[in-house]
Amino acid sequence: MRLRTKLAAVAFGAAVATGGLVLPTTAVAAPTDAAACTQPGWSNKDNAGGGTNSNSVNIRSGPTTECVSHGQAQMSHSLTLHCWVSGQGGTWSHIRDNSTGVSGWIKDSLLINNGARNQC
Repeated sequence: MRLRTKLAAVAFGAAVATGGLVLPTTAVAAPTDAAACTQPGWSNKDNAGGGTNSNSVNIRSGPTTECVSHGQAQMSHSLTLHCWVSGQGGTWSHIRDNSTGVSGWIKDSLLINNGARNQC
């Protein structure tokens, strides 16, 4: 269950339990994409070769720009494409940069032929 859905369910339950009286809280929700940065599940379903369509493309820990970059892929680098997931602003492919050994996620619009063919 997504965090926002959980928070809404708790608030609704509190409103029902107190007869509609809801007291203010100071709780702050975590960013919605925080869980995405913990290396979402992937498998090597494609094992296809690929590359980037520009230089200095961030290889991230998850499929969102909020995730940390582990390195950068260059147009001259050879990539192995593993699979894709839906992420921030579209789809992202899990890759391995064969030139540096770094693995992670790159947004498909930054990859030649729009990234991996198979969903994770």
